[in-house]
Amino acid sequence: MGPDQRFLGILDTSPFRIAIVYSLVFAIGAATLIYAVDFAVSRVVDGSTDNLIEAEVQGLREQMLVLSRSDFIELIEQRSQDQDVRGAVYLMVDPQLRPVAGNVPAWPKMGSKQKWFMFKVSVPFGDETREHEMRARYFALPGGYQMLVGHDVQERQDVKSLMMRGLIAAVILTLLLGLGGGFWMGRRILAQAGAISAVATQIMNGDLSQRLPVRKADDEINTLAREINGMLDKIEQLTLGMRTVLDSAAHDLRTPLNRLQASAESAMTSLLPGSPERRVLERVNTEVDRMRSTLDALLRIALAETGTVAREPVDLSELVASVVELYAPVSEERGIALESTVAPGAQVLGNRQLLAQALANLLDNAIKFTPDGGRIRVLLDGSGRAPQVIVEDNGPGIPADKREIVLGRRVRLDEARKFPGSGLGLSLVAAVTKLHGARLVLDDAAPGLRVSLKF
Repeated sequence: MGPDQRFLGILDTSPFRIAIVYSLVFAIGAATLIYAVDFAVSRVVDGSTDNLIEAEVQGLREQMLVLSRSDFIELIEQRSQDQDVRGAVYLMVDPQLRPVAGNVPAWPKMGSKQKWFMFKVSVPFGDETREHEMRARYFALPGGYQMLVGHDVQERQDVKSLMMRGLIAAVILTLLLGLGGGFWMGRRILAQAGAISAVATQIMNGDLSQRLPVRKADDEINTLAREINGMLDKIEQLTLGMRTVLDSAAHDLRTPLNRLQASAESAMTSLLPGSPERRVLERVNTEVDRMRSTLDALLRIALAETGTVAREPVDLSELVASVVELYAPVSEERGIALESTVAPGAQVLGNRQLLAQALANLLDNAIKFTPDGGRIRVLLDGSGRAPQVIVEDNGPGIPADKREIVLGRRVRLDEARKFPGSGLGLSLVAAVTKLHGARLVLDDAAPGLRVSLKF
């Protein structure tokens, strides 16, 4: 697995996705909280600022009633220059909007005579000037004069900008921490999953002595690994016990069969050819051979279904060619044309003996059910990464609704009962196919049957 695939594998792990989801939820929650705090602070600050301005406006209106215009202008100048009132702004203009008094250089642009408005003023700051945001209250004076009273709210804007920058930084930091934590967790989980997958592959290949790795940490994965290891111990015991029983049964059955066949062959030597007694013994000998073949087939099926067989790289091209060559004389006796197209270099990981038996069963069935003078075609396609073996004949074939049924043990269709056999051929092929992780497909060859082994 390359670095890119490992990286994408980490991104696809559940811990990484959970970390991302929680990071996003936390970031959204943090943004909502800071926004709520900013809104509440703004309401409080704006309210206090507006109250100060309203109080100042009310005081100026009261002074305007008792002071002359010149005294009122002097009052505005005094308040504009009062250092104790930090951030307060005043501006009084004549009917032509020319400044009369105050600390604002010009009347701000207003779309209409609105009660509250915002405007900017250049304020000296050391050797430079900066624009500050002002919030002001407008009211009219006698004689066409106008007045605005406001306050510098730049600090509030700076605090708000600082809060927004902090919000963005907090969200980015949260996401980065979530990504980092999720990546670390995903990498750890992926390493554990990779180790478990490697052991599981060995177990599926027949090595039941393998066990899942267990770390010292007492977490859910290690608990599950311990339980699976306990289950594997039990499975190994049962499998070994079953293999022992099968081996014992095979030995106990083969011994009397061999004795029976030896006795029959010995008795036949003293009988004349064609005699009734010799014909009976010949039938006994034939039935013993059939029983031995059935027993061997059942043992191979049981061995394939347990999965406890050694595997190694198998040259599938050479194996298919050798099986075809083995059955060529049999097909010639029946006048059946046996054609083969075998792509070179096809390899699979498996058990050579069981694969050879499965291919032999397919060819044996094809020859058995193909009429004299018929045709059988064997194809090995190794062009892709997954080889495919096809055995096709022009015999009677198998009806579509019975193709799954014939894969069972000792299943023989009515059309096949006139041919010799135990009904275990395709069952063994199905078991070997499943053992090697392949797929067995029965199709119509129009006419005949096409059997495909897709690895």
